[in-house]
Amino acid sequence: MNLVKGLVELIHSNKLYIPELRENIVQHPKLSTLYEGFISGKFKDDEDAAQQIYNSTKRHSAYLKLKNNLRRRLIDAVFFIDTIKENYSDRQKAYFECYKEWAAAKIILSRNTQPAAMMILEQTLKKAETFEFTELVTDIARALRIHYGTREGVLEKYHYYNDLYHKYWKIVSWEDRAEELYAFLTVNYVQNKSVKSTTQENALQFFEELHPAVEEYSTYRLLLYSGLIRLIIYSSVNDYEQILKVCDDMLTQFSKKPYTPGVPIQIFNYQQLVCFIQLKDFKRGREAIPRFLSLVEQGSFNWFKYHELYLQLAFHTANYQDAYDILPKVFKEKSYHLLPASAKEIWNLNLAYAVFLQREEKISLPQDDTLFKNFRLGKFLNTIPILSKDKRGMNVSILILHMLFLLQEQKYDEVIDRIEAVQKYCSRYLKHNELFRSNCFINMLLEIPIQNFHPVAIKRHTDKYLQKLKQVPLEVAQQTVEIEIIPYEDLWKIIITHLESRESKKD
Repeated sequence: MNLVKGLVELIHSNKLYIPELRENIVQHPKLSTLYEGFISGKFKDDEDAAQQIYNSTKRHSAYLKLKNNLRRRLIDAVFFIDTIKENYSDRQKAYFECYKEWAAAKIILSRNTQPAAMMILEQTLKKAETFEFTELVTDIARALRIHYGTREGVLEKYHYYNDLYHKYWKIVSWEDRAEELYAFLTVNYVQNKSVKSTTQENALQFFEELHPAVEEYSTYRLLLYSGLIRLIIYSSVNDYEQILKVCDDMLTQFSKKPYTPGVPIQIFNYQQLVCFIQLKDFKRGREAIPRFLSLVEQGSFNWFKYHELYLQLAFHTANYQDAYDILPKVFKEKSYHLLPASAKEIWNLNLAYAVFLQREEKISLPQDDTLFKNFRLGKFLNTIPILSKDKRGMNVSILILHMLFLLQEQKYDEVIDRIEAVQKYCSRYLKHNELFRSNCFINMLLEIPIQNFHPVAIKRHTDKYLQKLKQVPLEVAQQTVEIEIIPYEDLWKIIITHLESRESKKD
């Protein structure tokens, strides 16, 4: 299912309107039902689709045939991507064109039409060299070498393409090595956000190994992966000022390319914005945002990602009104509904935290606001699943938020009722160093009902945890900003102020 669903999402999310594809699908009702079901999310999986279309299981021969039919049509459609109409960079367009021409040449070769295939390959080779598609250069050089060496017997061209092949084979070998080393550094991080004690040492050793090759060749892939390894040298020890310097250097090097290297530019700009968040440098971050947004198409996935970082920057620097200004823009964006469910959950979670702040009078709403006024906590909690298998603490922010709203709404009996569930969650998932701050903060929250919601007693019994938070600030903690949506020290001040206000009203 993942293959077909991925192809459907590619065709749909990239607005690849191919009349022939649409017409062919519409002519077959069941094919159309399957296609539209994947787009709308109506079908959760193959079993669901087979049940609704054939009243059978996913192994039913008719369903397997239908899915395979759709898969073939979608793969054919990929080759008709219109790179002129779409908002692609020159390198992206060249990538599509070169690989389509390479595939066409291989098919033509299989039909023994040598002259036409060689002409296509020689033209494609020039473009592949210009845009540094090094793997493709080696493939084409190999094909041309065997052609001129065995079919036409042109010694000069044989030597030319043989030398070219060996040159690029060496480059690709270094690129593959850089990719391998980068993957080694990140393979554990993908599943576990903790930073290993040997990470910096390994990254430094790997970069030193690659540095001579980078100096000699400096190709797109080699520069990219060696640059990412350089980032890890400093990100592993939270040296954000050095990360900014690495990003500046990488952006300078990529800016010298004779094409637009969109992906590296976005990566290193993105890392700069992450640094501004960790350094709580709202001024530099806000000044950089327009430059970052100019690199991406409005409504694209990366457009949402930059706004997500901008929102985190506003939250982490207590510029809460700026945070409000971001949210309606995102939720009103027409392509919002195309975001993956996980991305929508993050935005809904950010909205919920902003609503909490607004109800604490940290955000002022314009009269025409509907986004905040229509927010309902119960609906939010029902639509944001808390996964029992969460081992990285990404659900901590949801648990904390629920407690915040219960305190805000003075539902103290419910706060008391949740103590056992929260304690169980902490004992199961918050033991690791990378969640140290979350563990401290939840222990602080648990003291609130234990101390009968009295602010003086709460402050006295939670001071040890507050000191621990101060000793391990977010910018040096092994914890991602996605977990700690608003710095716990700031949230704690808001909670204590709220409880003190309640206490003063009682007096």
